[in-house]
Amino acid sequence: MMKRQWVVVLGGVACLVAATFLSGLADEAQGRMMHDQMHGGHDQEEQDDHSAHYLKHLLKHAKEIGLTPEQISKVKALQLDFKRSEARLEADAKVAKLELQALMEDEQTDLTAIQAKVDQLKKAEAACLFTAIKSKRTAMALLTPDQREKDRAVHEQMKSGAQHGDGMGGMMGGMGGGGMSGGGHGGSGGGDHAGGAQGGGQHQH
Repeated sequence: MMKRQWVVVLGGVACLVAATFLSGLADEAQGRMMHDQMHGGHDQEEQDDHSAHYLKHLLKHAKEIGLTPEQISKVKALQLDFKRSEARLEADAKVAKLELQALMEDEQTDLTAIQAKVDQLKKAEAACLFTAIKSKRTAMALLTPDQREKDRAVHEQMKSGAQHGDGMGGMMGGMGGGGMSGGGHGGSGGGDHAGGAQGGGQHQH
């Protein structure tokens, strides 16, 4: 009887330890999945913003780059298609995130179901990322080699203009202080010269 009791006790302890260990693994897996999902979302958002900015940039500087009316129309169509696709895919990703959160809050949910929902979320985010990359590539393919060179020149001009603006702000501040200081020295110098002139006049008498 004593042996059986010990076997039952040890078996219960083993089950408790196993359950605790598996629960810890599940929490760690969920934490990793959410961490990966969040970081993947940031990368996708950055790429979306970059692609949208590039299309907007082409339309804003169409004249400097030398885009034809036909090219402008195509870029506008690309921009509209990109916004439509982005809105749909972002909605799908948002719904998948909400559903994933609900599954993770339920401790009875099987990890297989959570994994399937994570895969669905990743698929939506991957589609967003691919759409952004495709839109930018398609827009770049519309440009001729000469237009691409002009586009690079516009980018460089914008960068140098921003840096020059920051530099001029610092220089103007320095010049303001120097001007005041210079004025003070000039006034003193003028007084010395005036004194010298008066002395010279007295010497002549």
